[in-house]
Amino acid sequence: MSFTTDIKDYAYSLGFDLVRVTTAEPFPEREATIKARIEQGLMDGLPWFTAERSETSCNPRALLPEARSVVSLAIFYLTDAPRDLSTPGDPHGRISSYAWGDDYHEVIKAKLEQLANYLRVRGAEDSRATPGTETRLFVDTGRMVDRAVAERSGLGWYGKNTNILTHGWGSWVFLAEIVTNLELEPDAPLATNCGTCEACLHACPTGAFVAPYVLDNTRCISFLTIELRGSIPLHLRPLMGNHIFGCDICQEVCPVNRIAVERLKRAGRFGTESARPRLEFQPRSETGSSPALIPLLKLDEEQFRERFRHSPIKRTKRRGLLRNVCVALGNLGDPVAVPALIETLRHEQEPLVRGHAAWALGRLGGPAAHSALLTAQETELDKTVSQEIRCALTMLDAARAQAATGEYGFNGE
Repeated sequence: MSFTTDIKDYAYSLGFDLVRVTTAEPFPEREATIKARIEQGLMDGLPWFTAERSETSCNPRALLPEARSVVSLAIFYLTDAPRDLSTPGDPHGRISSYAWGDDYHEVIKAKLEQLANYLRVRGAEDSRATPGTETRLFVDTGRMVDRAVAERSGLGWYGKNTNILTHGWGSWVFLAEIVTNLELEPDAPLATNCGTCEACLHACPTGAFVAPYVLDNTRCISFLTIELRGSIPLHLRPLMGNHIFGCDICQEVCPVNRIAVERLKRAGRFGTESARPRLEFQPRSETGSSPALIPLLKLDEEQFRERFRHSPIKRTKRRGLLRNVCVALGNLGDPVAVPALIETLRHEQEPLVRGHAAWALGRLGGPAAHSALLTAQETELDKTVSQEIRCALTMLDAARAQAATGEYGFNGE
């Protein structure tokens, strides 16, 4: 049994579902692609994603000068839970399935540290290994082009939705890497591709895919609900449905992913009971996979931190999550949300949230919403929120006018 095989076997024992190896050679094609995307404005809104950063992230030896190999790893995260629990009178939001459980950065980092320690121990024992084994660990947030590593190592292939697709697990996987100065046996890339399928491209409600394999970050629901720190563009809000953190639509329609889930169900690897080894990715009791929206509007800063401690959702921060909740409530169209949104418009300290609450009230309509917006128009001091209120009132006026012509009804009037 080879040294590389030993390492893979140990990684599998830690709970990783796929383990491959590639060399530490640079990724010049990926670097060129990233720079082109930045130049085209497709990466706007991610200020840390610079051309200079790509020069480092696409060169493992810039991360570890003596690097010889990169271990590419994946772990399946999908669990069995309802995606949308909304019913009339009880609006719920949608959370991307990767964020149902504990923060994957913390979960996987612990496994990587165990694997890195194993590499150091085995490296010290193996006479062929470089003395003084070194490692660098990466889980999504580090400077490593994880999808390029996954592709070259044969762990998976690029899907047209820019996710890595894998045999057996689809794209429902977290990616991680270990860069090391150990000389390991590299694996070959896969010959697989998506063929003529374009299901993911046409399913995106915001039209985020400019072309196959090309994502306009600024239109992606995941970006809008997680990374965007300011106001969500008005023309995109109605297209976001009730997503409050991330989006799985392009994954859900993918035939490779559907086949993977069916296979795992038949094998007994998917489901609430059979997924016990994946308890860390099961929906957290505090949040679930589809939380009730109105109670979220009442969270103060301390309650938000406590509820989403050790959860990926903390990344969006309270103001971002409540902003998203307002948009979801506006899109669901359930008048039960009007009182909570009025309360938010009147008393919320964060202007970003007040502004999106105003928009939601404009979408929902009705006498109470109209009256609250008129009152807020007289008292609001923040210019951005005042603009949101004016836009909301314009929406209500347009709805009244259309209702008067008999084109369609108007909520509550």
